[in-house]
Amino acid sequence: MQYIVSTAQSLNRSVRAMYIHTTSFNRIFLLAALVMLAASCEETVVLKLNNDTPRIVIEGQVTNHPFYQYVKVSKSVSFYTSGKTPRITDATVRIEDDQGNHIDFVHNPRNHADSVGYYLPPTSFIGQVGRTYTLTVVAEGQTYTAQDKLNPITNIEKLEYRIDEDEAKDPELAGRIYEVLMYVKEPKETRDYYLFKTYRNDSLTYDRDSDIYYADDELVGEKIDGFPLPVFFSMNDKARAEVLSLSREAYIFYRDLDKLLNNDGGMFDQPAAEPRTNLSNGALGLFQASAVTSKEIRVGE
Repeated sequence: MQYIVSTAQSLNRSVRAMYIHTTSFNRIFLLAALVMLAASCEETVVLKLNNDTPRIVIEGQVTNHPFYQYVKVSKSVSFYTSGKTPRITDATVRIEDDQGNHIDFVHNPRNHADSVGYYLPPTSFIGQVGRTYTLTVVAEGQTYTAQDKLNPITNIEKLEYRIDEDEAKDPELAGRIYEVLMYVKEPKETRDYYLFKTYRNDSLTYDRDSDIYYADDELVGEKIDGFPLPVFFSMNDKARAEVLSLSREAYIFYRDLDKLLNNDGGMFDQPAAEPRTNLSNGALGLFQASAVTSKEIRVGE
């Protein structure tokens, strides 16, 4: 099981921490090079960090939930570049399923300032469990493709809340001392992979900014009993847990990224490498097809 936890929780939970920044796709290839250099030699090396060749970065998602479908197209930047990454606004984006149905995504159809580089379906569109989806992006004269299968997800049975005694002794925020536990019956006949999201009062919330939580069910067994959400809540807060299914390919991407970002260059660490992706033609990022289940609870009710 791999899951992210707060420092206060980590002493009594047999789970492993993982985090990534949402902009990591744009800088990840340079970070890999830096880590490999640090791990392989002690000789002083001068890096020409401003001469990196930009690469296309694609982040796409199809789910069986309405309004969750999007494709973001941008370009990588130097590791030390600050500000927003360059967005590509004139790409051609199409998603097709294994039944021959396709839909062409439109760039920022509502013309929102914070949605530059995002492509959305022009009409209502949801993915179907069991189907395989192919993404095709044509950008700057190059074609990039990826495939992912939309695997099923088991519904969350229930959520429960309780006071976390350790957090109550020294809360980071007064009153925010409740943890929410998730219960799921995990199918034992299949190997499953998950992505977790937590909402506090309808806002996507992390223990640390830009964390992402994923899991492999290998150690879970048939039942997930009292799986703690990674953040704490106050009385009357609305807590919502959301779980998305992952293909093995998507899980491997997140696992590789975890290893890359947590590689400290120690003697026994393997040299870091770019996360394996399902995107072709040297693109960075991931195209993901997921089923979604969610459940919410009001603390105190």
